[in-house]
Amino acid sequence: MTYIKINFGGNFEDEFQKAVDEIFHLVSPAFKNYECIWRPNIDLYESADEIIVLADMAGLNKDEMHIEVNRNKIKIAGIRKAIQLLQNARYCQAEIPHGYFERNIALPLPVDAQSATASYADGILMVRMSKVPVHKAHRVSVISTK
Repeated sequence: MTYIKINFGGNFEDEFQKAVDEIFHLVSPAFKNYECIWRPNIDLYESADEIIVLADMAGLNKDEMHIEVNRNKIKIAGIRKAIQLLQNARYCQAEIPHGYFERNIALPLPVDAQSATASYADGILMVRMSKVPVHKAHRVSVISTK
């Protein structure tokens, strides 16, 4: 089946580069030098008191990451920039993805979003969140409306 690409706007230079990259990808599938949505690998751990999320974020600096935590999920997003080559270099193989990424991970138990802390070292992002005590009862006072 033949597909027709329709593009409503965009930068001619970017579109031309993508077309050239697609042609090279057909010739050599190892060649993929185009921006794509990528998904960093995630590990999710549970200890007695907290939930820990590890994300493989090689090639980013901490200012390129955006982290949001609520009671039931965590969102990790950002942009990994393309690696700049030497001026006279040519690709023989290009597999490192770059561009926008976003991961939304459902947490196994409710967490206290205010307790979340993040650290980043050696290409690994670690987010720690305290669990909300499941068995802790909250006493509700009854007030008189008269």
